[in-house]
Amino acid sequence: MFQAGFARVDVTPQLGTVLTGYFSLRISDGVLDPIYLNALAVKGGEETVVIITGDFMYMVEKDATYYRNLIAEKVGIPADHILMQAIHQHTSTTAGPSGPTDATYKAYLAAKYVDVVQMALADLQDATLSIASKETAEPISFVRRFRMKDGSVKTNPGSQNPEIDHPLGEADNTVRLVKFEREGAFDIALVNFQTHPDVISGNKFSADWPGFVRRFTEKALPETHCILVNGCQGDVNHIDVSKPPVARKVDPDFYEKRYANSQRMGRIITDAVVAMWNETEAIPEGKISAKVETLRVPSNTAGLERLDECRALHKLIVEEKPLPVKLNMAEKGEVRRIANMENVTLVQKVPVSMVAFGKVAIIGYGGEPFTEYADIPRAAVPELFVLSACLANGGQGYLPSSGAFAEGGYEARTTNFTEVTAPTLQNAAIDMLKEHLEK
Repeated sequence: MFQAGFARVDVTPQLGTVLTGYFSLRISDGVLDPIYLNALAVKGGEETVVIITGDFMYMVEKDATYYRNLIAEKVGIPADHILMQAIHQHTSTTAGPSGPTDATYKAYLAAKYVDVVQMALADLQDATLSIASKETAEPISFVRRFRMKDGSVKTNPGSQNPEIDHPLGEADNTVRLVKFEREGAFDIALVNFQTHPDVISGNKFSADWPGFVRRFTEKALPETHCILVNGCQGDVNHIDVSKPPVARKVDPDFYEKRYANSQRMGRIITDAVVAMWNETEAIPEGKISAKVETLRVPSNTAGLERLDECRALHKLIVEEKPLPVKLNMAEKGEVRRIANMENVTLVQKVPVSMVAFGKVAIIGYGGEPFTEYADIPRAAVPELFVLSACLANGGQGYLPSSGAFAEGGYEARTTNFTEVTAPTLQNAAIDMLKEHLEK
């Protein structure tokens, strides 16, 4: 029989911590919601896997590897049996020794990563597993890349923009649920949904919509723990361009409206969880397996001839000084990529990870993958109930589809990688799923 355990610890950083994301410096000046680590341990026979989610904007590969090795040393679980995720809330900081937080918090956070795993292992209880999936009652995840009428491609072109021709892709509004029923202990809901947690913005800490899903689920389903894994979200977000914006910067209650919209999204996802809670399909016991494969993929060197120009522009952007030219989001991102090119090797490491128990598998990518990174492996191995995870065991930038490089746009211009990355990583994920299935 499987066993499952859960733990949660509050790791909210101190005020004054740098909030990462966007192109301007933001310093935290308050707390809307706590920042948590959540851990789910699953054991079968002699094998144990652990999924850890952190309410952080980012975590680079070398820092995730450091944490996984530290946990492995302290608790005795192999490092490749640990899947770590930074859920990518834009109202948080970057986690890890390389992050912008101070040394005291970094040491504290390392200890808390070990603590949350030890607590989850101590909570292991016999569990029966069941699964379900359901569309949200209304769409809350939307493709953010569009072909414009002039033939160009824009990310976030603005609500009700008359120059939009059509979206490039289709969002997945499916909520996927793995239910762990435990006799004499709280049940555990593992919830998987995918879209950018960039709804609230501002300078205050918040777990954004993933935090609301956890809180609302635990309130709606008493004696239940909830852990949420954010899926492949590099090309989707919360903005429905066919409707007026939820709030405009000129609104005096701009942030309150965005916070309320995040709550609304959390409620809609929770409603789907509650609706399928008693309609799940039991799955039989099976093998547990895990793997982390660090792949080397070619770096994006486009624009190298502009290195000096972009270094000068990027310095002005970082210092928030006037620019000699007006730059849009894609241009700023491209300037940043080229300016950093001097520090980039010809190939870069991107982890592809899998943890699986019985019929359930989670595939994770060390970056911000487009939705097809979940769709293609899921279609290739339909025998498994496949969940996906962005920023898994690292975050090395956008992971666009191969087609996005021909289309252009923000993600393709700013990514550290080339068009061969998508099939390389996706095929690695498919191979991992098939290996598990054959055990």
